Amino acid sequence: MTAKKKQTRSELLRQKRDRRPRKNPSKSARRSSKSSGGSLPPILVRGGVAAAASPSRRRGKNNRRRFDIALNSQGAEMRLPSIPSFGVGWRLLSALLIGALGFAIYSLWYSPMFTIDKIDVSGMVRLTNAEINSVADVIGKSIILVNPAKLETEMQKAFPELVNISVETEVPNIVKISFVERQPVLAWQQDEQTYWVDENGYAYAPHGEGGPSVTVQGSELLSSSPVMGDTLGDIEEEDQTLPVELVNAILAVSHEVPENTPMVYDNQHGIGWTDPRGWQVYFGSTDEDISIKLKVYEKIFRRLKKAGIRPALISVEHLHAPYYRLER
Repeated sequence: MTAKKKQTRSELLRQKRDRRPRKNPSKSARRSSKSSGGSLPPILVRGGVAAAASPSRRRGKNNRRRFDIALNSQGAEMRLPSIPSFGVGWRLLSALLIGALGFAIYSLWYSPMFTIDKIDVSGMVRLTNAEINSVADVIGKSIILVNPAKLETEMQKAFPELVNISVETEVPNIVKISFVERQPVLAWQQDEQTYWVDENGYAYAPHGEGGPSVTVQGSELLSSSPVMGDTLGDIEEEDQTLPVELVNAILAVSHEVPENTPMVYDNQHGIGWTDPRGWQVYFGSTDEDISIKLKVYEKIFRRLKKAGIRPALISVEHLHAPYYRLER
């Protein structure tokens, strides 16, 4: 029996390696092989040389759009000049917007189309267009210069007898002013000044023609009533007022006043007048039971006339306690 030949170290390592199981190629290797081997196919152009598509060329910023037109001959076509494709950036849009706004502002400021040539006024009774225009001062100006809130304030200061003042502007050149004029029901004379008073007791300076027919020679009765501003406690100005009850009493008694006889107001006795026959008559300061007071006065006058008494004063201030005096 022959002895086995001793194997070398290299042979042992080679045998050990051959006996080791073989592993499948990894997924990453397969992916790399696919990516490396799967290159884009060449793009063939009729009548030209094959060329590979380059991704870098397709992603270029200044890409051009190519147009090919087929001709009647088979396989023949004509290539038109390339047209560069570009997009509108935000800077260009901003510049166009600023330019448009600037043109609009210039047109509003200087264009005759936006210049005010008249004012539409509604609610006038005693006021005139000339008086309104002099206070508003907007004729010949651009519509964008009109401040409706400021104009309402100026109108109220210039004409205290106005209420519900409203100023509106309409493009291109329309200004509308509407208001309501207070209607005076009596004239109040105090401290050598005359005031017109409306049915709510609001007193203001006379304005225009056609004043009230009832006149009262009064004393220091007009009270100051503060007009509140937009904020509570913000007093803009003070209005002169009369009690509404007194206004109603004056209007009720005015029908019994002798012709061409002015009415008077006394702080102690109220409203009345000087009778042409020589005495004073008073009816108080309110309109309560005023019709009954007038009837009582007539009865007192007839009784005194029948008795031959010539009084100096007849007072019906208190309905249940009328009296007369022979001396003032």
